[in-house]
Amino acid sequence: MGRKLFKSVVYKSIASSDEQDGLKRGLSVDRPYRSDLRVQNYTKGTALTPQDINATSDKLTIDKQKAIDIYIDGVDKIQSNYDLAMYWSDEMGMRLAEQADADVLYEAVNANNTVDDGSLGGTSGAPLALSVNNVQLVASKINRKLDERNVPTDERFWVISPQIKDFLWQYVAGKESLFGDKTSEFGNMGKFAGLSLFVSNNLSGSAIWTPANNPTNGDTIVIGGVTFTFVSSIGSNPGNVLIAGSTALTLDNLVALINDPSTTNANQVGFTGQSLDTVSNMVATDGTTYLGVVHKGASYITVSGSDAADVWSKKAQRSLAGRKGAIDVVMQKLPTVESASMVSANKFGTTYLALSLYGVKTFNQGKNEIVDVQIDSSSF
Repeated sequence: MGRKLFKSVVYKSIASSDEQDGLKRGLSVDRPYRSDLRVQNYTKGTALTPQDINATSDKLTIDKQKAIDIYIDGVDKIQSNYDLAMYWSDEMGMRLAEQADADVLYEAVNANNTVDDGSLGGTSGAPLALSVNNVQLVASKINRKLDERNVPTDERFWVISPQIKDFLWQYVAGKESLFGDKTSEFGNMGKFAGLSLFVSNNLSGSAIWTPANNPTNGDTIVIGGVTFTFVSSIGSNPGNVLIAGSTALTLDNLVALINDPSTTNANQVGFTGQSLDTVSNMVATDGTTYLGVVHKGASYITVSGSDAADVWSKKAQRSLAGRKGAIDVVMQKLPTVESASMVSANKFGTTYLALSLYGVKTFNQGKNEIVDVQIDSSSF
């Protein structure tokens, strides 16, 4: 059978699994963060005022249950020249690993540090247009953000996309030695500006949609190849979004569908199949007059709309940089495949199920140790 190519999975090289042993059983682990202390002046014979100390709960929860289910009929198994179960079982493990990797790289959006166009002297809050002429400056700004947070210099990384790698290669004029010695870490291609580089096609993409007015019946937007249709009567077509009495209320309905894509109610019709799987990797935010959406694992977001007056803006690739171990992953159940005969269901064949259970969390201090590098992806 023909070979398949998969995304590089890099999360094992940049994330911490320190909490893994403590969550072999149970649902969550708490890592409270402490209030800061201040240095005070002391006057002889004068009592100091004790400082209040407190700790705030900060929990990692095993909240991701990812699975794949396939069925191989006995007739196909007999008549095929190939070991179907082997080929597709291997792919199950790879796809589940890619999903966990996408969830880790999505943590860029939770960073307390941002490098964007404003960092290079442009517009703050807008993604930066990467080029051969500024790629080294972007690396410098990442290091500055981490320097300001006192992050150790020998523990820093940057997960780059093929697009970023292209500019880096042009900048160093193909001199591979400038990246230093490669290591055995997953996806590592060496170092640049002291940052360990990991190449990935699994970064998140984001964009903002600002409608010119309240959508009319039949208007559509497309995100990641999935169509959302605005309707005056909810109907039954997957992806239908009810037009409410104002733009803000219609956006409420759209955000609700993106964040809960399997549910059908008076305001939305849920998705099924591949569209459901795609939208389940999207996270929407409600800006009252605009929609913000992040697509995990997409590398960069693809969007369009039927109304030319509506505006898609700030299309960004969310590259992750920071300190190794700043993001925590607990893989409570590694992807494994189980099989069972379907004879009891009157089928001469076998079902194969793969399941992984895990949680991803950037604890309070970790948010200070990662950087959200927002690259303009409008030309990707």
